[in-house]
Amino acid sequence: MVFTKNMMKVFFPLLLVLCTVNLLGAQDIILMKNGDEIEAKVDEISSTEIKYWRMDNLDGPLYTMKKSGIFMIKYANGTKDVFNTESTAGSERPVTGSSAGSAKFYFYRPRKISSGSAKIIVGTSVPDEVVIKLKNGSWYQTDYEHLGERFFVAGVYSLNPEVYTLDVQAGETYYVRCTVLSKGFKVMAELEMVDKTLALREMALLKEQTRSYVDR
Repeated sequence: MVFTKNMMKVFFPLLLVLCTVNLLGAQDIILMKNGDEIEAKVDEISSTEIKYWRMDNLDGPLYTMKKSGIFMIKYANGTKDVFNTESTAGSERPVTGSSAGSAKFYFYRPRKISSGSAKIIVGTSVPDEVVIKLKNGSWYQTDYEHLGERFFVAGVYSLNPEVYTLDVQAGETYYVRCTVLSKGFKVMAELEMVDKTLALREMALLKEQTRSYVDR
């Protein structure tokens, strides 16, 4: 193909635009445990911290952040790192402030094509309330203030009569997998408590849900 002078005038600006778009898309996403996202270019990861440049200021300072506050890093090439940082002896600090009387819950729902778009409704019978309406392929984090023995239930179009009893303790973190089951002509929801390692590995494949879809 022979490029004329007029074609070159059109081709090179277009090539420049495409290169710029690709450069902007080549960014890492740091997903914090509190739900915040940071667009960055990760430079270094050590055993306790990461170093990165902010994507909106690549010529600016090199930032340092503790890994303990990071849930996951999504890299520009499509790979992911999920961080499972456990507290070690001597590093634990007393719970203070508003979190002193609450527990942290992660509810997540592995993606299933057969489940459709209907949300799984998770709640408790005492107190009688809805905690989360969870979308297919999503995870959601919330601070739960009703401590002690709680009776969790779930449903889609109808309530699953099975009750999950849990003794909720202040300062603890719980991971609950929510799935949809077909029983005959009924579509039911099921809850399962899982360990942190498995939960974080499965949640890395999902999208964070930032709304509970519950009318307060």
